[in-house]
Amino acid sequence: MRSKILFLCLLTLGIFGLQAQQINVTGTVIIPTEESRYMAPQFSPDGEKILFTEFGYKGLWLYDLKEKSLTQLNDYPGAGYEPVFTADGERIVFRVDEYRDNRKYSSLAIQAIGEKKANFMIRNVRRLSPPALLKNRSLVYRKNSEVCVYNFESKMETQSVTVQGIYGYVENQKIILIQNGTRQELAPLPSRNYIWFSLSPDNTKMVFTVVGGDTYVTDIAGNILKVIEKANAPQWSPDGKWILFMVDEDDGHVITASEIWAYHLEKNRKIQITATEDIHEMYPVWSPRRDQIAYHTDDGKIMIASVRVED
Repeated sequence: MRSKILFLCLLTLGIFGLQAQQINVTGTVIIPTEESRYMAPQFSPDGEKILFTEFGYKGLWLYDLKEKSLTQLNDYPGAGYEPVFTADGERIVFRVDEYRDNRKYSSLAIQAIGEKKANFMIRNVRRLSPPALLKNRSLVYRKNSEVCVYNFESKMETQSVTVQGIYGYVENQKIILIQNGTRQELAPLPSRNYIWFSLSPDNTKMVFTVVGGDTYVTDIAGNILKVIEKANAPQWSPDGKWILFMVDEDDGHVITASEIWAYHLEKNRKIQITATEDIHEMYPVWSPRRDQIAYHTDDGKIMIASVRVED
């Protein structure tokens, strides 16, 4: 009798264990847009707006989830490639690209939500990275070979020795970390090319994908902690517990399949979120409250899935 009770207890624990680490989709909506193809959605810091761009990263569009209103902010070329919201969510910083004599020149601009005009902070740089926002609310970017910090209050640009916090990027097959002004070069997998690199929300871990290979999670020293087999375009959840990604396939020319998955770091468990043969979901991102996932499809629709996450 005692062994039977023990078996039932273990079975019950097993059932609850299977129910844990779930991501359940409770609804999906398509953002109503103009007659064009859109991509690369991201949430505002408060999760109440979605920013996205047209295919080719031309221009920026903003959709208000509460008001259900769509606004075109601008049509600058290159503006949709990794723009960032300021910490208060009131402004957007983005890059503007132009070509002269077959050479690309980039400028950095800032635009307040609700205004049609952008103000240019930096102009006509040959090599300018997309901007990133540090936790001290300064803006950091790479201008030619130099890492620079822009202070919004003083409107002054300084060099990388003033970086307070941590900033990371990929350069020449190495991961570069600048922490409190100190530069460090890491090569977790020597002689490999890394893409989709990002730091965890608490800046203690890193995720990146090897070109043509797997996705890796490491500590800040580059020691490998987890290997996720095929996990393209990985994105940290706001609490750092999950990594969101896509599993896509192609025939060498076009995408033939793509689904969204998530990986629970502590439990080493993958969860499939979408399963649609006729829809190719790509480049998913979390909402700040972790209750929604936005992504675009290969035919240019912006979609939002409401989710319930069980850790």
